[in-house]
Amino acid sequence: MQGERTLRFSYTMELDFSEPVHNHQFTLRMIPQSDDRQRIVELQTTIEPQCELEEGEDTFGNKYVYGCIEMMHERFRVEVRGVAVVNDDRRLLSDKTMIALAPYRFPSQYTRVGSKLKEYYEMHGPREGEGEFDFAERLLHQIYQDMEYVQGVTDIHTTAEQALSGKKGVCQDYAHIMISLCRMADIPSRYVVGIMQGEGYSHAWAEVCIDGKWYGMDPTNDRIVDDTYVKLSHGRDYQDCIVNRGVFRGLGTQTQSVSVIVTDETEEGMVQ
Repeated sequence: MQGERTLRFSYTMELDFSEPVHNHQFTLRMIPQSDDRQRIVELQTTIEPQCELEEGEDTFGNKYVYGCIEMMHERFRVEVRGVAVVNDDRRLLSDKTMIALAPYRFPSQYTRVGSKLKEYYEMHGPREGEGEFDFAERLLHQIYQDMEYVQGVTDIHTTAEQALSGKKGVCQDYAHIMISLCRMADIPSRYVVGIMQGEGYSHAWAEVCIDGKWYGMDPTNDRIVDDTYVKLSHGRDYQDCIVNRGVFRGLGTQTQSVSVIVTDETEEGMVQ
């Protein structure tokens, strides 16, 4: 029997408005769900100001909640708390049909191939006799080695091609580069948003489908995803996994802050 790790997590996002706003409609994709690797045993979502919430599921299978705050407010706060029991099997079962994998085989908005990606692929693409998993693992190490983690030089609109050209970026950029190169090797790959053990912010990595199973690859941290990660959502690229989408009425500008805390409570015997 495989080991399991019990992770207690909290994800808090706050929006502060410079002036009161109203009719604030929002859609939130920060709700983890159970799958072959993680089992969500506790989950609570709190919205301030309070409003009625509706739940849904997008075309990629991600859970989301949406609502509308009609009253005037200067702050919007979301907190998702819970407990995930994560096993140490690094594989996720997959629907192997071509239809299910098709969105993850071809270039998307942030993963389109340009001259820099082609050049990099020429240098570091699959080698003769190398299996797909070995290639993907080698690639994540290579990207970690060749990229420099620097905040502020890229933004949410930066593509894999642009990030690789500058050889600097953040986790979103590392993931997009990994996904683009794996798709060039005909390995279905998708973008993942999640959280990791520790304190900080949300994180992004890639998942690759090999022999009918998904494997998490984290080139930002030079490691294969293990039982210290909790997944929130996945899609073709960043665009499919935006944590908060919203519109509101008012002239106020907004400032966002995010806080993530994930602690290992395995030894506490919380979950049987």
